[in-house]
Amino acid sequence: MNWLNYTTIFVFFWQISNYVFKLFLSGLDKLGRKRIIKDRIDDEDYLERYYLFLKNRKTFPFNIFLHKFLKSDDEELHDHPWSFTTIILSGGYWEHSLYGKTWYGPGSIIHKQATDLHRLELDPNVSNTWTLFIPGKRCRNWGFQTQNGWVEEKKYLEKRKKKKEK
Repeated sequence: MNWLNYTTIFVFFWQISNYVFKLFLSGLDKLGRKRIIKDRIDDEDYLERYYLFLKNRKTFPFNIFLHKFLKSDDEELHDHPWSFTTIILSGGYWEHSLYGKTWYGPGSIIHKQATDLHRLELDPNVSNTWTLFIPGKRCRNWGFQTQNGWVEEKKYLEKRKKKKEK
């Protein structure tokens, strides 16, 4: 076999896998397991979440989501209501934290405590950032780190919306 045959085979399998992936996502959508999460300031689409495990969980210790990022986080660092592990499947992003800026690309496995502050920035030259996201059990309220200290999420967002309306 020459390189042309290998390339043809690779392209063929790539096209089939893309088709199967799109069918899978369409099936999850039809089953009500897709959620569009909006940017809470601008009301723009921020994230596509696909529930691979439980859609509604209260006491189960973890869950599994497939995430497609549509836009970067707001400028302020934030934390989460649970610790989590995420695996970058495709694309990637810059993570800003108290320790600097780090690039995470495909294959990166990241574990964060609920209190770890960060924000994600998509690279405009990298498309289709998909992650497998595994949150633990909810253990706290989440919020944003501002110049005046940590602010609970609802209070922060109310203040941002009022500021934007002016």
